[in-house]
Amino acid sequence: MPKFIDHHPMSELAPEAKAGIAEKLKAGEPDEHGVRGLNVFIGKNGESFCLSEAPSAEAVKKAHEAFGFELSDSDIVEVESVV
Repeated sequence: MPKFIDHHPMSELAPEAKAGIAEKLKAGEPDEHGVRGLNVFIGKNGESFCLSEAPSAEAVKKAHEAFGFELSDSDIVEVESVV
């Protein structure tokens, strides 16, 4: 399954919201768009970087839209690991 990193602004999250994201990631279940979150990195400057497995960049975009995050095509990059 292809892997993608996306980037978007993220406002300050409450500890319970971070815990909810962590719980969803640990469950490892894909959402209704076929996107399985692998990790989320939240920068101290309010930026967020999400690593996921998904059938396509469009699926990543739709999954984020379901949570209120609008992504442009340039915010999503297909990646592969060198390890």
